[in-house]
Amino acid sequence: MSDQNFEHFDGDWEEYRGDLCWSESQWRNYLNGSERDTARFLSIYNTVKDRPNHLDEAAVLMGWDAEDISLTEDFLSESEAESDAEDGEPYTMHRHPVYVVTRALYRYLQQSWERVLHNEQASGMSPLLCWKYGRSLHQGEMNAILAIQALDLGDFGLVVCHLKNALASVNQGIGILDEILPAEDSAVEVFKGEMRIRLFDLRELWLRVMGDCRSEYQRRSKDQN
Repeated sequence: MSDQNFEHFDGDWEEYRGDLCWSESQWRNYLNGSERDTARFLSIYNTVKDRPNHLDEAAVLMGWDAEDISLTEDFLSESEAESDAEDGEPYTMHRHPVYVVTRALYRYLQQSWERVLHNEQASGMSPLLCWKYGRSLHQGEMNAILAIQALDLGDFGLVVCHLKNALASVNQGIGILDEILPAEDSAVEVFKGEMRIRLFDLRELWLRVMGDCRSEYQRRSKDQN
């Protein structure tokens, strides 16, 4: 899964876009479909998260190839691309598996954190640390989404830079989480364990992306020389 259709994009966006002219309601339906994909992935992920290689297993259950959550190949086959064209649906980053996985895992992290803050025990937490943890989630997701956008444009160096920032935010969040929620009881440890699983999976996903981007950049540099 890489910069889908990048090889066929010569800079003429109007030609690439075709005759598509959607209304606001059509785009809203498209975005709702993207949200359903995100919810579906999260549901599948939650059933397999304790198994080895669960990211790849969840990808297969979503109908993707296991390689779709790395980057070296287009995630849409030619037949699927033709089918999309016939259906009149565009390709956007919202369909990118890395986008779907990232949004799904962050949705879980954000909703879980919100539930913690609604708990009466949250009154004893440091407001500053709570803010820093929430900010780490926001900054990590923002940089990841910017990286996916750069990926679609084939800007591999920019992808790596944004994902380095996203990784820094995830690492910061893991450290802050231990400060906010010191080991007190089994329920706290279970909660932190669930959060760590998602955070470490985000790291694994992005490290795959970074590795593939570097490999692709080196390949293209050799081809140009």
